[in-house]
Amino acid sequence: MVVKTMRALCLLVAAVLIAVLAGCGSEPDPAAEGEGESVEAVAEVPSGPTADRKVVALCYHSIADESGSTYELAIGDFKEQLQALADDGYETVLPSQIADYLEGKGDLPEKAVCITFDDGPESILTVSKPAMDAHGYVGAAFLIADSVGGDGKLSWDQVRELEAAGWEIGSHTCTHEMLTRVSADTCVAELEDAREGIAAEVEGGCDAFAYPNGLYDADVAAHARDAGYRIAFTIDRGPADQTTDAMFVPRQMLVDGNSLKTFRGWLSQEKLHLEEIDPPVGERLSTDAGITARLADDDVPIDGMEMSVNGSPIKYEGDSETGMLTISPELNEGANNLRINFYGSPRREVSWVIVAE
Repeated sequence: MVVKTMRALCLLVAAVLIAVLAGCGSEPDPAAEGEGESVEAVAEVPSGPTADRKVVALCYHSIADESGSTYELAIGDFKEQLQALADDGYETVLPSQIADYLEGKGDLPEKAVCITFDDGPESILTVSKPAMDAHGYVGAAFLIADSVGGDGKLSWDQVRELEAAGWEIGSHTCTHEMLTRVSADTCVAELEDAREGIAAEVEGGCDAFAYPNGLYDADVAAHARDAGYRIAFTIDRGPADQTTDAMFVPRQMLVDGNSLKTFRGWLSQEKLHLEEIDPPVGERLSTDAGITARLADDDVPIDGMEMSVNGSPIKYEGDSETGMLTISPELNEGANNLRINFYGSPRREVSWVIVAE
């Protein structure tokens, strides 16, 4: 039996050698070359997400010894929130990592949090960073480009110090214009000039953007994408996941008075998934417009949600067989925020800005 097996192996090896030698002197097959290039190209593409990930993005402004305004948190509260993140096993990620994930070019930690700061106050370096260093956390600073070096703001040397410590530097426009209220030319200039100005001062470029006051529409988002930003952050509610549009990444904004219980609740909630939204997110509507969408979460009963516009409850109709929702919000002229919540287990939330005319 052993002899027969060895003889069979020898014949197989000889056959392979003959085939290889025969191919060495033959003309290359164009079809085979194309196949080889295709395999090589696929091999060079970075691996995509290995699992569906939830990303909690947080929006801060200034941190101080004591809060002096709505958008200034006391350092004690900030440290409690950081400890809550650490206790729950959260790891910090940067905007560029989220962009990679949404583009299918990389994965994220199982528990990912993106800690961001708007407006570029000096306290990011002097107060926020030391507190985050204690947990090995890094963040992102969204700068108002024309205010860098101004009173109470980061200088360019300080911005570079943040970047050298592993932080990402992003744009918050040149002058903090509300982009849904300005001309297209002004919007484009605010986006492009800020990105180019910041990129000229730092090593890592400027690929992330945060909408001033969280205001956006489809045109603003398109201008941001055309200006070269890979990812743009809102202050809409709820977490992000693999279904999130990179130009509309939600962030939970932290203000003075948020309780630790509320903060922990934000960490535990999931995204509420709506599909076939019509009119689409970002499209400007008339004040009396209606919205339809399909509920895509099987664990959410069609009649189990709460909806509000600008904090005021609104009613909706739902078809349990198709999952279709008909929403009739009462919109004000200008910017409105539509929020949809499910308070079951897990809690789910989604929101977006609607600019009405």
